[in-house]
Parts: sequence; structure tokens; C-alpha cells
Amino acid sequence: MKIKKIAEDYNLTKDDFWQHRQSGKWILTHSACEKIAKKCKIQFGAPTIFRDDNKNIAMVGDAKRGNTVVWSTGEACPENCRMAYPFSMAEKRLKDRLVLKLIDAHEYGISSEEEAEAFEKRNS
Repeated sequence: MKIKKIAEDYNLTKDDFWQHRQSGKWILTHSACEKIAKKCKIQFGAPTIFRDDNKNIAMVGDAKRGNTVVWSTGEACPENCRMAYPFSMAEKRLKDRLVLKLIDAHEYGISSEEEAEAFEKRNS
């Protein structure tokens, strides 16, 4: 599955994705993942939240599309999240990973911008 097919299948615009310069990976924005989830009628289960004294947060959850159910983890910690809202980042990462799994995008090297701050879109 190529990014062009994903863009066509889910009505994404050029603002919904870009190609990471260093790795060549295609990166979808979080809003693109939300658009895909809505179009596919993906249902998210309530996550289980884990937190420790070192400000590490993890959310484990599942999502369903038709008869297919997948689970994943979203995490945020001082080492991988500079944002002041780690719970939101963990949730975004969890949901984006679930969406990408349900549309089989991960197997083609497509990631979400929430995967790593290294994927932040650069204006050049």
C-alpha cells in the first residue's frame, strides 16, 4: 500500500502527510489518522493507563474495525516527549498506532507524526 492509495482511499490532502527527509518514510499527521478512523468507523476501547514516579506514562488499548480487533501501546516520557501534556501525547500515539494497524499501513513503513518528535514537519 503506497501513500497515494491511502490518500485516495481516505480523502487525504497534501497537508495530511509528508515524506521524512532523512528516513524516506511517509508520515501521516494525527488529524489524518482521525479522518481515517472516522471514515472507517473505528471504535476505540477505553485504555488502561500506567504511570510511574519518573513521569513515564503508557496507555494500552484496543480498537475495532468490522470484525478486526487490534491492540497497542502509546507512551510518553521525558525522553520522548518535550510537550507539557504527556497524557495527551500518549493517547495520540496509542490511537494513531491502532488506526495504522487497522489499515495495514505499518507494514509499508508509514508512521504517524506522533511516533517521534524526530518526525516533526520542517518548513524548508
